[in-house]
Amino acid sequence: MDTFFQIIFALLISGLMVFGAVFFVLRKMLAADANRRNIELLLAAKELTLPLRLQAHERLMLFLERISLEAMVLRLRKPNTTNAELHADLTAAVRSEFEHNLAQQMYISQELWNTICMAKNTTLTVINTNAQQTDPKNSSMQLAQMLIKYHVNNEQPTADAMKLLKKEVAKLF
Repeated sequence: MDTFFQIIFALLISGLMVFGAVFFVLRKMLAADANRRNIELLLAAKELTLPLRLQAHERLMLFLERISLEAMVLRLRKPNTTNAELHADLTAAVRSEFEHNLAQQMYISQELWNTICMAKNTTLTVINTNAQQTDPKNSSMQLAQMLIKYHVNNEQPTADAMKLLKKEVAKLF
């Protein structure tokens, strides 16, 4: 009988060892499979979101181009308008362009969004500062010339945002 219990005990120990080995191997295999599936899902999600992110970056670059001082003056200045009218048109254009692109912040980094907001605010500050130095009733040519002169003599408020935007797009590839 003693031998019978020893054989059963040996079989039980062997069975537990086999069960333990199978358990750990299966657990590692299932974890690896779950990890592989997660990676596949992330890659699939990136394939779907990459075009959206690129489109957002394109739209924000267009926004920055459209609010550059030179582009706005050339686009918005009309003959026979006053400094006050040009000032109002310029500030309205910046705000309108910004509001039109608000949703794009979902697809870019917080640092880039903050830089874009700073570019918008700095552009408005430059417009307002130059407008305050003009007579509101005079021809808009005066404010237009001041803004073009600022554009030529200073780094554009949008320059840093454009550089950061290009860097962020380069990281996508």
